[in-house]
Amino acid sequence: MAKKNNKKKVKNNKKVVEKNTKIVEEAKDEKIQEEIEVSEVKDTSKSNVKENKKDKESKKQAKAAKTEKNANKKHWFKDFKAELKKVIWPSKKELFSNTVVVLVVVIVVSLLVFILDLIFDGISTLGVRQVEKIQNSISNVVSENEISTESDENSINEEDTESNEGVPIEETNTNVEE
Repeated sequence: MAKKNNKKKVKNNKKVVEKNTKIVEEAKDEKIQEEIEVSEVKDTSKSNVKENKKDKESKKQAKAAKTEKNANKKHWFKDFKAELKKVIWPSKKELFSNTVVVLVVVIVVSLLVFILDLIFDGISTLGVRQVEKIQNSISNVVSENEISTESDENSINEEDTESNEGVPIEETNTNVEE
């Protein structure tokens, strides 16, 4: 009977061990699932944390950019003021003398331009007058030639009519036109 009891104990122990292993496995599975859930939560929390960090960093950068712009504006005005302080402003005497010099130079240059304009205008009118004289002389020569050719024709016609007194001659007008 001891063997039967041992066999029963072994069977019972095996059942207990199997139950325990099942329980342990279930517990392991539950732990694994919990760990997965926790890791998912951690991942989401990490991603949320990362997103929050990114948002915070972008906000910091935006603030830094704004403050930098404001600082640049302030810096620009400070630099501008400093540069104006470096300017050497002329005294009243220097200002007056420089103004007189500028006015004198403007007057001299304007007189020079006026004189050159008169000279070039005179040259151009002289050239135009000479061209007109040449045209008039050419037109006079042409008109004298026309008059002389008409008088020659008239004298020729008169001679012809005297030689042919009885024969009527038709008069022809030949005018030279240019």
